[in-house]
Amino acid sequence: MAAVVAAAGGSPARAVAPAVPRVISVTELGPIVQNPVIRGRDGAQSALVDGQSMWTFGDTILSVPGQNGDSWADNTLSWTDDLDASDGITLTHDHTDATGAPTEFLPFTSQERRFNARHDPRHCQEAPCGAELALWAGPVVPDPTRARVLFFYMKLYRVAGHPGWRTIGTGIAVQIDGGPVTRPIEDPGGFDPTLMFQNDEVGYGSGSVVEGDTLYSYGCYPGFLVQHCQLGRVALADALDRSAWTFYAGGDSWSPNIADAVTVFDGGAANEVWFDEALGRYLDVYSQPLSDDVMLRTADQLWGPWSDQTKLFTGVPGRGIDYAALAHPEYERDAGRTIYVTYVRSTAPFALEIRLVEVVLAGE
Repeated sequence: MAAVVAAAGGSPARAVAPAVPRVISVTELGPIVQNPVIRGRDGAQSALVDGQSMWTFGDTILSVPGQNGDSWADNTLSWTDDLDASDGITLTHDHTDATGAPTEFLPFTSQERRFNARHDPRHCQEAPCGAELALWAGPVVPDPTRARVLFFYMKLYRVAGHPGWRTIGTGIAVQIDGGPVTRPIEDPGGFDPTLMFQNDEVGYGSGSVVEGDTLYSYGCYPGFLVQHCQLGRVALADALDRSAWTFYAGGDSWSPNIADAVTVFDGGAANEVWFDEALGRYLDVYSQPLSDDVMLRTADQLWGPWSDQTKLFTGVPGRGIDYAALAHPEYERDAGRTIYVTYVRSTAPFALEIRLVEVVLAGE
């Protein structure tokens, strides 16, 4: 496959972006089916792991208190062995606590647990009450050669009742041979050694693609109504070693200096990039900021040139703006002519649904 060979280290095959495929049909399939105690969650990134579709999420709102007495989890994990999305998707299993409630699968360090306990508004010991360190789950990257799964995540600081948050950095958690998920040391000299990319660095945890033995991952940072996305790569075997990463610097150049990275496309806050066999090119799906529209770009190489964005479909309007549109390539049919995309829609205060859409594209 020419695109894979070039992506492994060559220069772009051509300087003209490919045409965006024609959309033949769009079918709303309704919300994905989840554990009934879940009132809402977002993120919804997935990948095929050992014959099952594994899904990660960010904030998860529950109708029952978990083991710690809280009905809010900062990240959760679900999976299913049903890979036919044509009649909808049901997530049949969850990572749960001792009470059976879905709970965080990304572990806190002892320092993070102490910080959150001191600022817990139910028994606050230190101002500002309601402050917390949270971990939001991101892309799932299978690594079967090493019997492990990599989970990108974002660490953030926020205060309950106050808008916004501050990103502390991006890391990669790991699960080996089905064991517990851990957060290894990844940047020994960094402010937080468990993080791969820290503080004001671009976090390369959006849209991760494995080609051969190489992991590519996009890092996006905000502009005006857009996210500017750059590209990093690393040998999959060395994914947890910050010093092994390099960043696309334009042309056929890759640099170990993160500051040399160039923007390869503009997208949304979350991107899903994959190679579509039927179309013979890479696709990128994301939500248009401040819009219910879901967008599509294509490219021959992971670093571009990428096509102009085009509207894939418009989501069902909710109480606010639809967001977090993501494709799920493990469900595609007919070699990628039929793809499945989810997006998040607010239905009531503190209630979200993740809607599933089937899109048929004109193949080459």
